[in-house]
Amino acid sequence: MNSKIDKSWILFLAAAIIFLTIKTNAAGYAISDENTYYKMGQLVADGQVPYKDFFFAHTPLQVYLYAAIFKAFGFNLLLLKMLSAVATVITAAIIFAIAKEKLNAQAAIAAAAIFLFSYGTLLFSNFPTGAELSLPFATAGFHFFLKKKFFLAGALIGLATATYQLSALALAVLATATIFLAKDKKGLMQLTLGFLAAVAATVSIFLVLAKGEFISQTILYHIQKPSEGTDKAALLLRILKTNALLFITAAIAILTKQRAKTTVAFSAAIAAAYIAIFPLAKASFNYYAIYALPFLAVLSAHGINSTTHFLSEKARLTKAMSLLVVAAIVLTGSFFSIQQFAGYNAQDFPEAEEIAEFAKKNSTPEQTIFGDDSTVPLISLLSGREIALNHADSNVMRYRAGQPPLESTLQQLEEKVRKGELKLVILRRIDAGRGTYDFGIGTERKFLEFVDEKCKLTATFGQHHVYDCLKT
Repeated sequence: MNSKIDKSWILFLAAAIIFLTIKTNAAGYAISDENTYYKMGQLVADGQVPYKDFFFAHTPLQVYLYAAIFKAFGFNLLLLKMLSAVATVITAAIIFAIAKEKLNAQAAIAAAAIFLFSYGTLLFSNFPTGAELSLPFATAGFHFFLKKKFFLAGALIGLATATYQLSALALAVLATATIFLAKDKKGLMQLTLGFLAAVAATVSIFLVLAKGEFISQTILYHIQKPSEGTDKAALLLRILKTNALLFITAAIAILTKQRAKTTVAFSAAIAAAYIAIFPLAKASFNYYAIYALPFLAVLSAHGINSTTHFLSEKARLTKAMSLLVVAAIVLTGSFFSIQQFAGYNAQDFPEAEEIAEFAKKNSTPEQTIFGDDSTVPLISLLSGREIALNHADSNVMRYRAGQPPLESTLQQLEEKVRKGELKLVILRRIDAGRGTYDFGIGTERKFLEFVDEKCKLTATFGQHHVYDCLKT
């Protein structure tokens, strides 16, 4: 019996523990979309159905994972945050397994470390959107695709898509590669059937329960919402700069003989497809980049392998010295990424508990709150006060896309005020020196007019302004 311990997995485990420790220390209240999804998890745990009982722009598995935590532990921010961190470690483990199988343990460790400690991975897994929860499924699907287990690959990517619909792009790339590069019609059929089986098994119930609302909220909404004035070039450049080591080592794989390998070609195609989203999508968000990162990491393993060979063969370093140089590069890059992540505080929400306490003291349990989508759901969870109209997601794009129109929402809110049910409206506003800068639904003039007419500013907590709509 072979009882020899695989030291490479021990090194991976050490890297994973460091990553999870960093994430545990960073698990605090945030001004973020995560609060919306956590609130939806609570609603589902309480028996509500997404798309039918509340608006939800993503596919369903994400909120059901959160609901499981609420069912077992109630609202536990650390566990909710660590769910994303653990999903990221699982993704890294799959990257490690692919690289080790295709190359060697040294390249695998380097690739997993570069992925885990890239700034994008650290940041995007700290403010959950659901995309990070789909990555283990998508990356595992890619792993089995490389093994030509097409049905299983399709099923896993189907589960990824049922967690966050943008995962379907990976299937489109692999399906195209299967038919045009591999010319494997049988493989294409198995891949497609696996995908459809997983998607049907997970979303068909919502098509029955919510009928057309499922399609309307997960697909049509993203088509209907207007474009934003985001500087997409600057956004992409920032992602390239803050994840430079990952992109550089991936580029080495593409620019060397490694590009002839199937794994490199497929990884590059998927990464390129997700990077192409930035200029092509109507609205681009920085966290979209998280989908490219695992596939860039697979490329990175090949780039690291090429670099090691170059150092030992062309630069005439010993193998040990070559590995030491590569390790130093990876550790240095990881150190600066961790340092940058540790210094990021733009989304810290230290006033959360104070605002929640104010809401509890100045309202009854039957009264509701409303306002900024990135903060009000967290206040709701902490204070026990529900959100008016059950609008856990009150992002301004929802109303601009007409789901529902802002005018009808304002009419409903006015009725809630008249009945004495809507108590507090919480908005975010920053004094920028030359004027104020509003966020979320606070950027809608008609909504601000409604608040000014029906409510009265009663408290300010940093950039958060609390309005009382029932104060006499």
